[in-house]
Amino acid sequence: MNKLSLPRLLLLAGTLLAVILLAMNWDTRQTSHPSQPASLGKPVSMAAMEASLESPGNIAFTMQVSADWQVPLSGLLNLNSDEAKAAGLVDKDEPIEVYLYEFIHPTHGRFFIDTGVAKALLDNPADFGVGSLLHSAFGFEKLKLRRSSGELAAGAPIAGILLTHLHLDHISGLPELAKDIPIYTGTQEAHSHGVLNLFTRKVADTLLAGRPALNEWRFDEQGVIDIFGDASVFALKVPGHTEGSSAYVLNTRNGPVLIVGDTSHTAWGWQHGVEPGDFTQNQPLNRQSLLALKALNERQPQMQVYLGHQRL
Repeated sequence: MNKLSLPRLLLLAGTLLAVILLAMNWDTRQTSHPSQPASLGKPVSMAAMEASLESPGNIAFTMQVSADWQVPLSGLLNLNSDEAKAAGLVDKDEPIEVYLYEFIHPTHGRFFIDTGVAKALLDNPADFGVGSLLHSAFGFEKLKLRRSSGELAAGAPIAGILLTHLHLDHISGLPELAKDIPIYTGTQEAHSHGVLNLFTRKVADTLLAGRPALNEWRFDEQGVIDIFGDASVFALKVPGHTEGSSAYVLNTRNGPVLIVGDTSHTAWGWQHGVEPGDFTQNQPLNRQSLLALKALNERQPQMQVYLGHQRL
């Protein structure tokens, strides 16, 4: 069987199965791991956040490439969009990268955004719930490690992990990160329902086992959280790819940084305002969040943008 077609076949089968399971009140959440409202952070307005970006901040920031990968373009990009059709884009293996972002706050310490990839998971995937079918369907054999999460975590303790979302390629570094590190997610991210969760929930549960409850950002209608209350790091509500997807704005020593997460996987998708494909949960809502982030970048052209899996 062509491996490019396997994720789509799983998605179709999962959709049919999800209808049956939901009708039977079965659980199709991303994870059964507990969650709680985060005590960290306070809601602010978008205008207040943008005003604070007028001068460089005090955050030290580093982007790390943890692994290289190839996955179907149809998962990364909505090939049925008018823009993709006009460009003549077709499905193929697309090179991507798996990132781990690190920042250091002068008083609160060292934080990760997403987790990279753990060597332990690649060496022994079955130990973390990645069976042979899932391994093949998601092309884990094409995942090539550059620097493991354990290697990247060496040094000072990590005070917290801020997740863009809970998909496996964003939490796959957890096996090599200390289990007592607080983890922060968007509202309803852990317990949102989706088709792909039928195949990945066991892995998410295994990776989160033994860790504290997930801390969910407490967004108001503005959708912006000032994480430390000092206008240095912000969480943004960007639902669509998953229900609780979050983006992050950091006011670094070199100016503002926008970490998009999988609201846009690819450089082409960001440049043309086209949302992800099969890998996204709600494409119309994802598109709205993507266009809102692009509008933010247009208002703040000095902002450096970091996408989910490719570099601009």
